Amino acid sequence: MRLRVLALAVLLTGCGTATHGDGTPGGQVRPAAPPPADFPVAASPRPIVLVGPVLAVVDGFASGDEKLGSHSGAFEFAGPHPATPEPARVTLPDGPATLPFIPVADALGAMARQAEVPAAGPPSATPPTTTPGAGTTTAPAPPVKLVAVEFGSAEFPTDRGRRALPAWRFTTEAGSVVAWPALRPDAFWKPGEVRPAIVAGPASGTGADLTVPMASAPDPCPGDAPARNEPVVAETRTAVAVSLRTIGTVGDCPRTLVLKTQPYQVKLAEPLGNRLLVDGDGGVIAVTTP
Repeated sequence: MRLRVLALAVLLTGCGTATHGDGTPGGQVRPAAPPPADFPVAASPRPIVLVGPVLAVVDGFASGDEKLGSHSGAFEFAGPHPATPEPARVTLPDGPATLPFIPVADALGAMARQAEVPAAGPPSATPPTTTPGAGTTTAPAPPVKLVAVEFGSAEFPTDRGRRALPAWRFTTEAGSVVAWPALRPDAFWKPGEVRPAIVAGPASGTGADLTVPMASAPDPCPGDAPARNEPVVAETRTAVAVSLRTIGTVGDCPRTLVLKTQPYQVKLAEPLGNRLLVDGDGGVIAVTTP
């Protein structure tokens, strides 16, 4: 049997959504979430959109126990707290702005609460242990012991590429360094809740012309003509959703699990500006400029 398959496609409905592609007939589109409608696109400065977990791990963890403890928000710090710096000028994707900073205590509290927001971060890590005669139980992750803290900067993944932001940098007992943004939560949009696009991105471009890496069409079965993917774009005032539809017949013959990607040229009706760029499943695609 042969199937008409849609790869990462999107059917976008609702008021204020404009959908366009190259106009090729024959593609099929499956329903998906519309672009986010609540992004404050007109805010100045534009909120920072951290993609994925907020906690930054500099050069990796020195031990597996530290990795487990950080995922569950288990941190211990008994050292002195440095003074909170005065508000300062910070370089943001849409330009510089003078922003206030949070004290160390607020950063530690946010790090402990990160396990309560699982949408974008790794799953809460509580490794199972086996007790003789009692079956499998869940053991709490060992706490990560923090021995020092300093005010500095760290790189964080954002929807406009990796950005160096002011941060509280903590050194662990094993020598690892973890960093938490030193900016107030209102400088960000939904910190810890923003999912990255799984396949697409990072995109590049300026104005209304973007290049977005996404999945290639599946390889054809023996005797079939190759199918092709084409981008489908849906634009709203706050976001742009880009996805794919497959044109042609995709058979159900065996294939490898290797995911192939290719760049797609996407022409928007209006420049992207401060809007979000998301894929057909609502994951945020990072955009960088040449």
